[in-house]
Amino acid sequence: MSKIRPFSRNCKYGLCDCMDMRTLADVGEKAAVAAILGRLRGSTAVGPGDDAAAIEVAGRYVVASTDIVSRLAHMPRGMSPRDVGWFVAAVNLSDIAAMGARPLGLLLSFCLPRNYLLEDLEEMMEGAQECALSVGTEILGGDTKEGKELVIAGTALGEVEKEHILLRRGAREGDLLAVTGTMGLASAGYAAVSNGLDAPDAIDALIRPKPRIREGMAIASSGSATSAMDVTDGLAYSVHELSRHSGVHFAVDWDAIPVRSEVHEIAKAVDGSVEDMVLHYGGDYELLFTIRPDMLDAARDALNDGFTVIGRAGGQENVLIKGGKVSYLEPHGYEHFKG
Repeated sequence: MSKIRPFSRNCKYGLCDCMDMRTLADVGEKAAVAAILGRLRGSTAVGPGDDAAAIEVAGRYVVASTDIVSRLAHMPRGMSPRDVGWFVAAVNLSDIAAMGARPLGLLLSFCLPRNYLLEDLEEMMEGAQECALSVGTEILGGDTKEGKELVIAGTALGEVEKEHILLRRGAREGDLLAVTGTMGLASAGYAAVSNGLDAPDAIDALIRPKPRIREGMAIASSGSATSAMDVTDGLAYSVHELSRHSGVHFAVDWDAIPVRSEVHEIAKAVDGSVEDMVLHYGGDYELLFTIRPDMLDAARDALNDGFTVIGRAGGQENVLIKGGKVSYLEPHGYEHFKG
C-alpha cells in the first residue's frame, strides 16, 4: 500500500512534493511532448521524436506518422469542408515527405457532432482524397465517432530504402542549409484571413499546403542530404530542431531566405513583422534540410533547382545574419496550448 506524503512548505501549490500541478498552458506543447517521450521505451529503428517513426520490414523501412486537426486550432474562417479534407491529408503526408519516403496511404478518423451535415463530410473526404491522389497515394480507411466538435486524426504510412531515409539528426559542420519553396506565405495568409484582405495565393498556402513528397523522395534518393524535417511551427524553431538533433549550429542568411512579395505587402497592411511571419509563425510545410557541400550539384539535379540555400552549419550557436549584423536566432515558433 502506498504512503500518503504530507504537504510540503516548499511546494508553491501547497501540495505534496510528488505531485506536479502544472497545466499544459503552463508548459506548452513542446515540454508536454518531451515529458511524454521521457516515459517511452522502444526498439524501433526510428522511435518517437522525429517527423515519423520507422520500422524495418523486409529490408526496408515502413514509416508512420499521425497528426490531429481540430476546428479550434486549425480551421480559419472561410475554410470549406473540401479545404479541411485537403489540409488534414497534407499535414500528415508532409511528415512522410520529411523522411524521404514514398507514401503508402492515409487513415483518417473523425470526431463529429451529430448535427454535422453528411454533405460536408462527403466533401471533406473528397478534399482529402484529392490531396492524396496528387502525391500518388490514397485513403485506406479510418473511423468515425460522435463528439462535441470536429476533430480529425490522420495516420500516414510510407516506405523508404534504409540507406535513403532522412532524419533530423545527421547534419555536420560545413553542411549547407536549404529550404524548398518560400517562407512566410502561410502566416501571411492567416493575417489576410484575420483582417479580411484579398490575398488568394497567401490564403491558399495557409489552407491547402502542398506536401513535398516528390522533393523529399528526390533529395533522399540523391544521397546529398544529411538531415531533414518539415517546417511546421516556424523556420527558426525548425533550424533549432535540426541543431538539437544533429549537435551542430547554423548561421542563417536572412537575405537568402526566399520570401514572396505578398508577405511584405500583407505585413505592411496589417502593421505586422515580415521577420516574424518568415521565422516564427509556421504553417509553410516546406522541407528544411542540410546538404553535403560536395553534392550540391547532385541535389540541384535531383530537385531541378527547386530549393534555396539559406545558411551553413558551423559556429557556437544558431544565428541570423541580417544586414551584416549577426544576432542570436530566437527559437520560438507556434506552440499549441500557448497560442
